[in-house]
Amino acid sequence: MGRLRATDYRGFYELLQEQIAGYSGEFDDILLLVPDFFRLLTNLLEDARVPKNARLLISAAIAYFVAPYDVQPEEVYGPLGYLDDLFLCTFVLRELRSSIPDEVIKGAWEAEFDLDQIADSVYEKSRESLGDKTDAILHYVGLR
Repeated sequence: MGRLRATDYRGFYELLQEQIAGYSGEFDDILLLVPDFFRLLTNLLEDARVPKNARLLISAAIAYFVAPYDVQPEEVYGPLGYLDDLFLCTFVLRELRSSIPDEVIKGAWEAEFDLDQIADSVYEKSRESLGDKTDAILHYVGLR
């Protein structure tokens, strides 16, 4: 069995795009970025410069995206169910900055927005919205 590549996640990425496309409502400014953050994770996982300990964090965040019964499930909350996924992704991204060079992280980002600025905004807005649920999210994936 060979290694998974970012292109192997294409189907899920496209599913995310379909589920988020045209969403207009609370937190739409960050929820529309869900596919972009998922793509960032898969691109980083494919990059040989990413160390093993960082791959474990990235894998936890990807697994959370695909977990059907996470802390705030999409089946119950609709697109707002992706706020917890975004929180975890940006939490992991903050952790990765200590072990991955900035140019590797920025090279994995394909969206047109400035990653640093948007990641900070997404982290703060999702953390504030989720409140006490953030501990449950980190516990769910074994990061607390």
